[in-house]
Amino acid sequence: MIPTLLELGPIPVRSFGLMVALSLIAGGLRLAQSFRRYGIEPRLAERYVTAAGISGLLGARLWFIGENWGMVRGDLMGALLSSAGFTFYGGFIVAALVVVYLARRDGTDLGRLCDSLGPCLALGYAIGRLGCQLSGDGDYGRVTTGFWGMSYATGVVPTLPGQLVYPTPLFESAVSLMVLWVLSRVESHPRLLPNRFQRFGLYLFLISIERVCVEFLRVNPELVAGLSEAQVIGLALMGLGSLLLVLPARRKAAV
Repeated sequence: MIPTLLELGPIPVRSFGLMVALSLIAGGLRLAQSFRRYGIEPRLAERYVTAAGISGLLGARLWFIGENWGMVRGDLMGALLSSAGFTFYGGFIVAALVVVYLARRDGTDLGRLCDSLGPCLALGYAIGRLGCQLSGDGDYGRVTTGFWGMSYATGVVPTLPGQLVYPTPLFESAVSLMVLWVLSRVESHPRLLPNRFQRFGLYLFLISIERVCVEFLRVNPELVAGLSEAQVIGLALMGLGSLLLVLPARRKAAV
């Protein structure tokens, strides 16, 4: 693991921070591409991605602190400034609220904006998870003896010496790239899922399947029925994605 890539005098360049920056740049370029397809001003992409990135990181960190309050309350400032400790769904929810606000303010069609966001989010998540892998920030999985096992002994949240665990950040990056490929193929065919919010529903459905499944490889506290908090939220978003996929078609059939 390489938590710190280099130091510029007293300023360390963290691998996680660099990958987050790259994910925002790549996500902005991909969102602008989608905006052109949907007739949205491409120059708005940078504004939305920057706002969502900043608010998402803040939401992910605050959600993590709320989940682990008993553990971090003794060093709240350290928890706020640490390069480890982010909860994806906290960032997703906060960023979504910010983007909805910006869309309403700008008069951007919310349905087509959401449909545009799917590929951007999948690409950004794939790159961001590589940052988790490089920094070893604790997002890895449970202990394994399989050939795929990796040691994070030099990470920000290190494993025990000689201990091998599932490299779940790499799994998530790979699956997110596959989701990106599917969404890009759908986006390039106007007749596939043509109704507003359907393509965003497909994104929610696919990325939630990924998150629910990868949680089985992690050690997280049980929330209900043997499922972690991330799995419960993932199942809820999977259900929402399913509704967005099928409701437009059912309304059309009813007419």
